[in-house]
Amino acid sequence: MRLSRRPVQIVVGLGLAVLGGILVMSPLAVAEALSRPHDTSSQMINLRASWGGMVLGIAGFIAWLPALRPWLRGVVGLVTWVMAGVGLARAVGFVFDGSPDARQYVWITGEVVITILGAWALRGIARRAAG
Repeated sequence: MRLSRRPVQIVVGLGLAVLGGILVMSPLAVAEALSRPHDTSSQMINLRASWGGMVLGIAGFIAWLPALRPWLRGVVGLVTWVMAGVGLARAVGFVFDGSPDARQYVWITGEVVITILGAWALRGIARRAAG
């Protein structure tokens, strides 16, 4: 019996999403494991976004990826999903860590804009491929 690729992608994506969620919710463990600073709320937010958010984004990308071709869809999809994961983790940090500095607002604005533009571009790529 041969297992198709799609269910494997979804299982791997879900597994990575669980890991990403744990990293997002455990910034002190990440800071300790990586010897990263965690004294300010912005440092905590960055730990959540950089490590947990990145893993969440990669998880979403793996679960979503319909095919490696056209390659442009894969590249745009990866950037879009990673920015969505990082933005989500940063938003969680805003809620749990509070007091984000001005730079945090710049980062989350950029992540939201890139995610929206990426989704728009993916829609255009799908339309072009369909016909």
